[in-house]
Amino acid sequence: FLDRLVARRLPKAAGRIHLAHALTKRGGVRSEFTIMRDGPERFYLVSSGAAERYDHDFLVKRAPADGSVRIDNITTGHGVLVLVGPSARDILAKITDADLSNAAFPWLTGQHILIGQAPVRAMRLNFVGDLGWELHHPIEFQRHLFDALMAAGAESGLGLCGMRAMDSLRIEKSYRMWGQDLTRDYTLLEAGLDRFAALDKGEFVGREALLAQKEAGVPHRFVTLEVQPDDADCLGNEPLYQGAEMVGRCTAGAYGHFIGKSLALAYVRPEMAKPGTALEVEILGRRVPAVVIPESPYDPDNASLRA
Repeated sequence: FLDRLVARRLPKAAGRIHLAHALTKRGGVRSEFTIMRDGPERFYLVSSGAAERYDHDFLVKRAPADGSVRIDNITTGHGVLVLVGPSARDILAKITDADLSNAAFPWLTGQHILIGQAPVRAMRLNFVGDLGWELHHPIEFQRHLFDALMAAGAESGLGLCGMRAMDSLRIEKSYRMWGQDLTRDYTLLEAGLDRFAALDKGEFVGREALLAQKEAGVPHRFVTLEVQPDDADCLGNEPLYQGAEMVGRCTAGAYGHFIGKSLALAYVRPEMAKPGTALEVEILGRRVPAVVIPESPYDPDNASLRA
């Protein structure tokens, strides 16, 4: 049931985690799920918080009528805290007996552990792009878990950050956000996520459209841009030009504080996608220079994530 809904293969072993996308029949990105396999026939799905009802409805309406698939919506009973940064392992090790080493707890895996008195599904991934864990827990343990983390992290200078900070960090990694960079308007191939489309795994929704587009030629490409703004960064939906011709549009933008550059994510014509291509982006009615750069300007080899 689940395998036919998403373009990527499902994780095979218990504890493995895959990012997978549910597509429209035209190959556009309908939904994005983080899928952790809990057992032979049991999966834990995480999607955008804003899409809870949208995605739950999507799954329930497509479930077999014979009762062979059970779907539990546990959203309101759970919370998530994300611990991320170079000291994440040291902080977490103070309040759990779980082995957090790379050998025992590698990147893109999850485990059920205890943190203090809280039962936690610890998932080693995040939308920031550094060493860290998402800590999924029953909501009644949230205050206990929060206090334990803050106390354990005090010596390391642990602090809180908001959505704007996360947005800046994820753009430095060229991470696509569902509903902003990933939409029904562009296929998974246009979004540059070819590696998440297992075209040889068998039937799934949108597969034929992706095969046809691959054969005909992908009309847009997803790129990362370095922008030279006057006094404002891109936010999204800014037009891109080469000369007098509009050749693409931005989907998101922010100042990258770690690399010290203004960045944007965008879709452009394929011939404009090569790193080094000079473009102009219109911000607040004025055109400023922009250049296509390689993906993930911060830590392109994911050394921090794998640390």
